[in-house]
Amino acid sequence: MQNGPQHSGGQAPTKPRTRRDRQRVDTCARVFDAALAEFRRVGVEQARVSDICAAAGVAKGTFFFHFATKDDVLLERQRRISEAMAGRIERELGQASSATGFVEGLIAIVIEEHRAVGDPELVRQINLAIVRRAGSPMLGAQHTAFGAALAAQIRRLGGVGVLRADIDPVQLADCLRLSFFGFLVNPQFSFDGAGSRMALLGSLLAVALGA
Repeated sequence: MQNGPQHSGGQAPTKPRTRRDRQRVDTCARVFDAALAEFRRVGVEQARVSDICAAAGVAKGTFFFHFATKDDVLLERQRRISEAMAGRIERELGQASSATGFVEGLIAIVIEEHRAVGDPELVRQINLAIVRRAGSPMLGAQHTAFGAALAAQIRRLGGVGVLRADIDPVQLADCLRLSFFGFLVNPQFSFDGAGSRMALLGSLLAVALGA
């Protein structure tokens, strides 16, 4: 990430203010979309930067201006998933009236936002990129919008008696996220299979977390 404004799962780019800024954002979006399409077509490992740039209609060096590596593309997609899940947690789970409702709603959010990626193997690679880049510490609740929103909602629901108040919200958020991570990086991952296994985990969690 030495050559320009590459993305690596951090904060979203600021709103472009000049024509040049808008062109840069548009080019980055084309490279990003072309990379994900190529990952779906041939897999992350087999995808070539030259083919991605050809599909995006840009010079090869343009890829590296925006993304240092293919993993940076995956981490940017992961950041967007995290923010989408965080927004839904804030909007949809704040009115949960039971531990069961909270857990079922959370699992639905996780499955639906990852299903939007469209390819189970790409979902695996998006999550494995976290490990390749920084390892499990990056899964901590303090590192992502999803983790922060989840911890905040657990804290709030514990305060109103929906969830047990004697469980540390950040630690519980970390445990939940690591559990989901395990499902998502499983070599046998599929959306339907993960959903059923998460549902089983959810039924056990609902009993344990109920106030």
